[in-house]
This record gives sequence, C-alpha cells and structure tokens, in this order.
Amino acid sequence: MTGALHRTGSATLASTSPPLSGYLVAATELSISVRVADGTWTFHRADILDIAHWDAAAPASSEGKPVLVRVRGGVTADFTQRRRVELTDRPLTLAPDQSPARGDDELRRLTESWARGLELTAAPGVGGATMTCCQTRSLHGSDDGIACDSLD
Repeated sequence: MTGALHRTGSATLASTSPPLSGYLVAATELSISVRVADGTWTFHRADILDIAHWDAAAPASSEGKPVLVRVRGGVTADFTQRRRVELTDRPLTLAPDQSPARGDDELRRLTESWARGLELTAAPGVGGATMTCCQTRSLHGSDDGIACDSLD
C-alpha cells in the first residue's frame, strides 16, 4: 500500500460530491477499500478521481490510513458490513430492512376511505371508524405488530 495514496485522474474536483472520509484498509492495482463507521466501501481503481490524506482524522491505527476519497458519479461499488453471528437452529440470514411506520399511514388512509364509503366519521374520540395498531419489539430483535379498523 505504499504507493496507494496519490492524486489520480484529471477530473474537475469542484463538480463532484463531497469526498468519502474513512480509513484505507486495502489497496491493489484493481481496487481500494475504505472503512467507514457503518462498513467498508470497495471501489474499482478506475472509478477513483482522487485519494488524499485526511489530516483531521485520528492518527493512523490498525484500521488503516485516514483518507478522503472522491469517486466518479454513477459508479458501482461494493459495501460490506460487519455483523454479529448468533448460532441458531435456522440458516444464517439477514433481517429485512424495516419500513418506517408505513403501516400506520397506510392503515389511516384505508380507514378514512372505508369510513367515507360507509358515511362514518373517522375523527378520534367521536363514535365512528377508528384505526388501532400495536407494535412490540423483543430483546432478540423480532418486531411484531397488529393493526385493525373498528367501529366505536
């Protein structure tokens, strides 16, 4: 990795997005890998516009050298994350991404539509149609919920 930190390409840096700051953990003739807080980015060397030392970072450690990296727009990169593996009786899988309260908004809209069709009031605290939802989260990360329309 001795020759890994150098200015590459002649692209105008002012027209690119802000640089990625992280720690250079691997560099080959074909690719570089930069560790950030959430994981590690791996880019093809040809997609790199600029690699510079990052002076504001903590001193180089076992994590690698602190760098700022600029990449071309529209590149494809690999991103890997470290995960704790728990042994269970199921195959190794990743949990799906949780949607941010999508069910609550969707259920509210459906309740209002259902209530309009029946000419019911959908306002809370008034006899009519309401929606109820309940969500629980266990210590082991499962996320269960139930939602329903009802007549008061």
